Amino acid sequence: MVISMNKRYMLYGLTIESEVEFRQLLKADDNSESDALADVFIRHGNCADEVIENLTMAGALEKKYEIGLEYSCFMNKGGYYVIRDGKEIIFEAKSGYNDETVSAWLLGFSMAMLLLQRKTLAIHCSAVCGSADDITEGAILISGEPGAGKSTLTKKLLEDGYNIMADDVAAVRCVDDVMVYPAFPYQKLVRNEVEKRGLDKEKLIYINEDKDKFLVPVGDAFCAKPQRLKCMAFIVVADVQEVQLQKLSGLNQLMAVKQNLFLHRLSGEWENNKEVLQLCMSVAGKCPVYLIARPANVDSVEAIADIVKKLE
Repeated sequence: MVISMNKRYMLYGLTIESEVEFRQLLKADDNSESDALADVFIRHGNCADEVIENLTMAGALEKKYEIGLEYSCFMNKGGYYVIRDGKEIIFEAKSGYNDETVSAWLLGFSMAMLLLQRKTLAIHCSAVCGSADDITEGAILISGEPGAGKSTLTKKLLEDGYNIMADDVAAVRCVDDVMVYPAFPYQKLVRNEVEKRGLDKEKLIYINEDKDKFLVPVGDAFCAKPQRLKCMAFIVVADVQEVQLQKLSGLNQLMAVKQNLFLHRLSGEWENNKEVLQLCMSVAGKCPVYLIARPANVDSVEAIADIVKKLE
């Protein structure tokens, strides 16, 4: 059945047809492949009863989500969501919520579940690359504990001429090589950072009321082409006097990938599914992972940036 929709976007290398408007996404109309059949459909649907029934049958009603490689569903304060076959996201907003107020969950948890069904990992990180045209140079994933300095480092690398592919979630897929697929040309910034930069809040997209953030356009610094995955840098604050670098291996390398999945916060049996573990191992096996420890209460972004630029 062909679903009639009038909004088409590009996200993570996929053409999205949607009944919801996403102001931050690139329009597929600007892409040469926009006339092709869409890869993913996002639409409204009366799915509340279906979600509750499936969560009840799976014994997952209390945790409010169930994740699978063909079918996933969840419910939250904003609505009910069904994700199936790596092609379709159906949602029903609760009273008091609308397309705009649930869009973060559609592009966040819903899309991460759909990517998993497409054998693609949604990794919680920033993704930068040195060149938007040369895919051999490769993309660097920057992840870290809250407050470790991921956003500050990303900002510094952009100032130094790097391009950004994703600010919060990157899509990573391993076929013959491991590739990183771009998100959208915006960076998430908290209110005080927006005010410090003197940006006009009226011209920005306000999101995530719980965390008080804005979407800020990155303009020409956005890389819209897939890039080969070069490496991952995981930043932590530690009891050290200066920035230290350690290359992880074996199980530590695998866990760095697995525990940085965007869906990792929704713990469950799905994490130990054989196919999910194989996906993580495929990525980890071809992706050098570096642990960067920085001292607390010290401005070490210059030192970290210098290290990241030299990673192989």
